[in-house]
Amino acid sequence: MSDKPDMSEIEKFDKSKLKKTETQEKNPLPSKEIFWSQRLNRRSKQANLKQAYATNMYCTLYKHCFLVLLLLVV
Repeated sequence: MSDKPDMSEIEKFDKSKLKKTETQEKNPLPSKEIFWSQRLNRRSKQANLKQAYATNMYCTLYKHCFLVLLLLVV
């Protein structure tokens, strides 16, 4: 047995019998404009969430302080 593979079948192969196909990308990359618009939208949503969270935390803290003061007065 030799170390070299048997290439006789490959040499006989006729690639003209193969069908012509057109390659189509399944997941094409977005254009530069779409990429940046999506990135900016994502960042603005994150900023809005941070602002909403900060506002909610401020309101919660304000309510707790108000309740403590109310309990101290009563």
